[in-house]
Amino acid sequence: MESSFEFWDYLVFVLYALVILTVGLWVSRTKKGEKKSTEDYFLASKSLPWWAIGASLIAA
Repeated sequence: MESSFEFWDYLVFVLYALVILTVGLWVSRTKKGEKKSTEDYFLASKSLPWWAIGASLIAA
């Protein structure tokens, strides 16, 4: 059994990485084109109670 990577293996890896990067950058933008802050990610823009945010952080 051959254990080295071939061209298609590298191509699939690079395409997967580009898709993940593109989706991440697309999701991190708002409709206005502004970046989201850490408050948006960790505090859900202060729209959830503290216990819900804490439970989701522990669950993750």
